[in-house]
Amino acid sequence: MERPSIAAVGLSLLYFVATALAIWMLLSDQNLRTDFGTLSNGSYAHWYAVLAMAIVSGAGGVLLATVRSRWAIWAGTIGAALLALAMVGDIFTYAQVGFSSAWDFAQYLFGITYYGGDVRYLYDALLAVYIITAIVGAVLLAVTRPRPTTGSSRAGR
Repeated sequence: MERPSIAAVGLSLLYFVATALAIWMLLSDQNLRTDFGTLSNGSYAHWYAVLAMAIVSGAGGVLLATVRSRWAIWAGTIGAALLALAMVGDIFTYAQVGFSSAWDFAQYLFGITYYGGDVRYLYDALLAVYIITAIVGAVLLAVTRPRPTTGSSRAGR
């Protein structure tokens, strides 16, 4: 079995962990579902963003597990980095959720200030998995880099 194949499967497992965390967040975070209690039916826009992250993570995990190539590892690494950036960028949507500043919303998202609910630190865990996935992907790309072949004139020396 070639090394990119094993590496891609390993990276896919991290994506499946991210998918499970996002699904757990979707099912259990009432603040996410109801916009802190202001919605009585339907779901809030941030809920759909987490749903999109769950779908992208699941698709990324399947892609990595089935394609098993350096290209898939590149895509998975870049995808994880972009998902992490999107999660950090979510801080700047503070006005949509009724916070007075990005700092206040960051404190809520990263568990510094507890606002109730059953999902304390879940946002942090999902962000950490995306960051770890990006770092592991970069390391795997370095480890599975094709080695330059030596010329035939030097092979016999």
